Amino acid sequence: MTWRILFGIACALFASTKRRNVVLWFIAGFFFEVFALIILFFLPRTIRQSGSSRRNAAGRRGPSMQWTRKVTHTCPYCGSSVVIDDIPGRWTCPNCGQTFTYGTDGQTHQADEETLMPQVEWIVKLFAKLAKQDGVVSENEVRQVDLIVRQAFQPSRQQRRKIMTIFNESRYSDESFESIAQNLYDSLGGRRDVLVDTVTALLAIAVADGALRPEEDAMISTAAGIFGLARHYEVIKAQFFGQSSGSRTSNKTSLEEGYRLLGCTSSDSDQVIKKKYRQLIKDNHPDRLMSQGASEADIKAANEKVAQIKRAYEQIMAARS
Repeated sequence: MTWRILFGIACALFASTKRRNVVLWFIAGFFFEVFALIILFFLPRTIRQSGSSRRNAAGRRGPSMQWTRKVTHTCPYCGSSVVIDDIPGRWTCPNCGQTFTYGTDGQTHQADEETLMPQVEWIVKLFAKLAKQDGVVSENEVRQVDLIVRQAFQPSRQQRRKIMTIFNESRYSDESFESIAQNLYDSLGGRRDVLVDTVTALLAIAVADGALRPEEDAMISTAAGIFGLARHYEVIKAQFFGQSSGSRTSNKTSLEEGYRLLGCTSSDSDQVIKKKYRQLIKDNHPDRLMSQGASEADIKAANEKVAQIKRAYEQIMAARS
């Protein structure tokens, strides 16, 4: 037993000179005696490494490492230089707002193609709430939303599918239009250009059915106030209608046709006209037809019919005000 202890001590002392595990080699010397010394004799001396060199030698980052080193890389979306911590994961470019991935290979990559920026999600939710304001989302409004999305965000096929899912779900969500607008404003950090574009897009969706209704005007004005654009809303609206008046005039329906479409006459009261309007909207509502298993052609026709009814009612009420 004494010899085993002596061999263990000898191996431990010899291991310390080679920067080896002292305890491990004491045990090896205790059980294997001279054979442990022989093996230890031929083992090379280990080298103590600093944190940075140890990371490079190991090819990976250990859990106890301290990550304070900054690195400069190029954003894979806008091409600008960004400074980030040398930690693999998701990072956001301060210039374009896109989220990219910094990989273990030391390179930056575009994030998953299905990933959307939070700002895009908030904007799409605003579109949905505005389109649903009167209780029905017409085909013209959906078409306008899709056009704006494709032109403004240039989404991939996966992103576009996700955007439409968000749009459809937001129509029935409990989130308020005001809270969504506030979240968008906070996420943008006051980016005026994006906020102005958002107000303009909301106007485009509102008039997709032919006219800007007072309720829609009030909603968009509320969003402009939250965006800090209250004093500029009328200017933005005037500029928008100045650019799009030609396309809107072609959608106008004469008052006579409007009364005929609603089944009313010019001598009917506002209450009578409103009652017939609501009944027509209810009877032709696309959601109702969908629940009854109607064909795609019937649903499309219902969308067009609802758009005509809304346009006629709005023009009649505008003429009476």
